Amino acid sequence: MSLKFENFSEKKYNRDMKNKTVPFSIPFIDEREVKEVVKVLRGKWITTGSETKKFEEKTKSFLDVRSAIAMSSGTSALIISLAVHGIGPGDEVITTAYTFASTAIAIIHRGADPVFCDVQPDTFNIDPEKIKEQVEKGYIRTDQGLKSKTNGKILKAIIPVHFGGQPADMEEINRLAYSYGLHVVEDAAHAIGAKQDGINIGKSRNLVCFSFYSNKNLTTGEGGMVVTDNDELEKSLRLYSLHGISKSAIERYKTGLPFYDIVCPGYKANLTDIQSALGVVQLSKLDRITFLRNRVAGWYDEFLGDAEELVLPIIKKENYSARHLYPVLLSPTLKPFRDEIIIELRKKKVYPSVHFIPVHFHSFFKEYLEPKEKIDLPITEDLFHREISLPIFPGLKKDEVKFVANSLKTIITKLKKKAL
Repeated sequence: MSLKFENFSEKKYNRDMKNKTVPFSIPFIDEREVKEVVKVLRGKWITTGSETKKFEEKTKSFLDVRSAIAMSSGTSALIISLAVHGIGPGDEVITTAYTFASTAIAIIHRGADPVFCDVQPDTFNIDPEKIKEQVEKGYIRTDQGLKSKTNGKILKAIIPVHFGGQPADMEEINRLAYSYGLHVVEDAAHAIGAKQDGINIGKSRNLVCFSFYSNKNLTTGEGGMVVTDNDELEKSLRLYSLHGISKSAIERYKTGLPFYDIVCPGYKANLTDIQSALGVVQLSKLDRITFLRNRVAGWYDEFLGDAEELVLPIIKKENYSARHLYPVLLSPTLKPFRDEIIIELRKKKVYPSVHFIPVHFHSFFKEYLEPKEKIDLPITEDLFHREISLPIFPGLKKDEVKFVANSLKTIITKLKKKAL
């Protein structure tokens, strides 16, 4: 893959390794972001305005899409995408439990119910075959749509999650959705910069939602974006993102007339110019960020390739992953020691994480879901108990990756003896 980059000074992101502290993630920020944010702060407009418009336009160009609508978060992007599809009380949405809880919470905020589907054991992405099984087993076709056999609710949509930056099997998911008459909203919180069959994640028939949270590949601190090629949906998304107001504050400011109308019950989900200034610079660096993350992942592959007790991430040949995460799986033998391994890594000043605590494991969802349905997600639950997410970010150096890998292998060697 041929990429062209601006002049980047890698030295800006190098850190002193004397203390050998390896954090989980550090944003790829330098003085350019600082300069642009200060410029906005010194200007006349700091909320949604010209800088946000610029960020949207540059995102459209980068992803080759017709419309990009900036949002206050990836969660807001999901909620509003469901809203413009008319999803609400009495509806159900199929998604994965192997995700951050916001994916399911967005469904609940619309008054609908999440229906969890199991994932593929190699990619951690929702399994289209499982979706098909779930629909064929649990729903009947009616004039209203696919009606649940257990509660009479109507299945309206699928939310696949591009786990860790690797695209889900969208060709098959879209095929299923079309055959069942379902909407698809893509949770691409991890996947800005990813490609499938050479096409950007975001360039899709679906609404695609990105997150720009502080640890994401492109960050605005807090923020998100919905992209679409549907002009009518763009209008609805913009209305729902700001109280359903027919004319934005910047438009009223420019015309000098303070009048507006509320045309739908919208949300407060607009992105500010302060955050957008960060986003514009971050977007200009995104190809480089993605390349560097893939380079770090390649180093992990090199240094952990001989670790028999680990399963390393598998990237499908049609995918170019954004490499938001580097998840490793422990062998079944070491599964009982996952938490102990994390503790031992932290003692060595290596700070891994876990992605994700399955949604149905959380207290709220146990109470919310269990009276209504039996949760049967054996692959999701097995992956969670074996998974460790190793530090990965653009400024991570090769000797740091080697240190993390060697530390992990040393701990595993000791625990293997304990397991025997």
